[in-house]
Formats: sequence, C-alpha cells, structure tokens
Amino acid sequence: MISRIFLSFLLTCVFNFLYCQEQWQKEEADIFLTAQKENLPVIAFFLGGQWCPWSQKLSQEILKNPLFLDQVGQDAILWEIALEKEVQDDAIRQKYAVTECPQILLLDPKGKEFARFGFMPLEPKEYGNALVAIIDHFQEICAALDDKGRDFEETVWKDLFLKAKKLSAACYAHVILERGLKKEKGVFFHLEKFASLLRKYKPKHPEVLKIKQQLLKKDPENKLGTHFKIAVLEFQKLSTRYKSKERQEKALRPLLKFVHQFGNRDKENLWKAEMMIAEFLFAKNSVTRAIEHAKAALQAAPETAIAQIQKAIAFMQRDP
Repeated sequence: MISRIFLSFLLTCVFNFLYCQEQWQKEEADIFLTAQKENLPVIAFFLGGQWCPWSQKLSQEILKNPLFLDQVGQDAILWEIALEKEVQDDAIRQKYAVTECPQILLLDPKGKEFARFGFMPLEPKEYGNALVAIIDHFQEICAALDDKGRDFEETVWKDLFLKAKKLSAACYAHVILERGLKKEKGVFFHLEKFASLLRKYKPKHPEVLKIKQQLLKKDPENKLGTHFKIAVLEFQKLSTRYKSKERQEKALRPLLKFVHQFGNRDKENLWKAEMMIAEFLFAKNSVTRAIEHAKAALQAAPETAIAQIQKAIAFMQRDP
C-alpha cells in the first residue's frame, strides 16, 4: 500500500514537472518568435515568489509602472518568469544560469545572453535608462563589428571596448580589444591586454613579458604614466600570490621600483603608489613602515588628497 502511494506521488511530481516545463517552453518560443519578427532584444525578468522580497519589490514598483513600460517597451520584448523553489523550475534555471532572484537577463532575438543584472535600487525611469543604454550599446557594438569594411579611429574602438566590458558576453570585448591593438597609437589597449594576460598567467610568462616590453617601448619615459599602471597591475597580481610575510616584499617590488625610478618625475602617481604601499604594509601589521610611506605620500599629494591621507596616518598611529 505504501509503495503504491509513493509511486502515485512520484508520478504526480513527474507530471507536474513536465507540464510546467512545457508551459514555460511554449511561452519562451512565443516570446522569441515575436522578438525575431520585430527584431528586438528580450529583457527576461526571473522573479522569485513570496519568499523573495526583492522580486516582489521589482514586480510591484518597476514592472507594473507605466513610465517604465512605456520607456522600455519600445526597445525590447519584456518576459517575466515566476520561479518558485520547487524542482519543476530547475530546467529553466539551468538553461539560463539563474543563480539568484531577482535576475534580469538581456537576450538577443535568438535568445543569446549579452548582459545580466541583479536587483538594482533605482527608480522606474532610472531602471529604464540603464536597460535601454545597455541595449543601445549592444546594438552599436554589433553594428560596428558587422561593418568590417569601415575603418574606425582609435578613440571609437576605445569607446566601444568600454561599452563591451559591461556586457556579460566576453567575446565582444575580446574582438574589439584585438582590433584596437592594431589601430592604437597610445597604450590603452596594450594595458588592457597586459591586464587580461596577468589574470591568466604569472608575471614572468612569455606572453605577459612580451606585451610588457611593447608597453615600455611605447612609453619609455613614463610620459603617459605607463610604468605606474604596469606596476599597479603587477602588484595586484603578486599581492594575491604571496601570503607569507617573507615573500610580501616581492609583491611590493613593482611599486617600489616605480617610486625609485620615476617618483621624482611623476608626482601625480607617486603619492598613489606610496599610499598603496602604506595600505598594504599596514594590512600586514608593518605599522611603522606603513606610516613612513603614508607620510611620503602626504608630501607628494595634491591639495585635494591631503585631508584623506592625514586621516589615514592618524588611524595608523592609533593602532596598538
């Protein structure tokens, strides 16, 4: 008897799962059919039930607001998906990699994601502006990449790259980065390439060293502040690698080298480097050395930063 009841319960769960999955798949198909006909992106709002107060707030204050609907409805197809904690919602969660609620996905007419957001504490008009801006940026990027015969200026590629970095699909930024490298007279794209390689490899990896040498060759006298930017990126990489106190000095080497070589000629970045050193040392309980570097930062700092550095020094000196 118990086994029959269990079997009946199991079959009911399976039926409910298949029914719910079929329902959202049908809704999904209709949404993207409309999107393709009208050539519009889709804004998918994945909302939790009563258990999620932020979803309720988004639904009531934004999605039901006429101002928001009028503003966004002209630029996109809106798709609201209600998710509960039950197993039948697992399929759509997995398909769209929804890990929290609320979650907002921006999808092209074929369903490919190009941006995502969590809950944003904005007013309806600001919400609409943020979503429409991302859609406009995406369309601008796609148009530029499709127009292979057009030769953009370096500044245009830089603007497109900064917009592409806000998208969740990294491929757009990667393509723009590679094209920007070919057009570049300055160092922006080479620094971005250097930073991306540092995220993947160690500082002494051949690819990292190659792009570093290219950067140094472009700005040997640090007139563009390239040596400081390289030092900061290397420091950030090394500071996560070296945990023991004996090896912490290695993390500081890039910044200390910059201070020694260019500090007197680059006061604009000198105080920043000294404060980064001071904050790092203070966090590692090297209070006396931290204060020394903070005072060095104070001597080189502009008027606008003096009060902040003085507060930092006072805080360090109070440390027992």
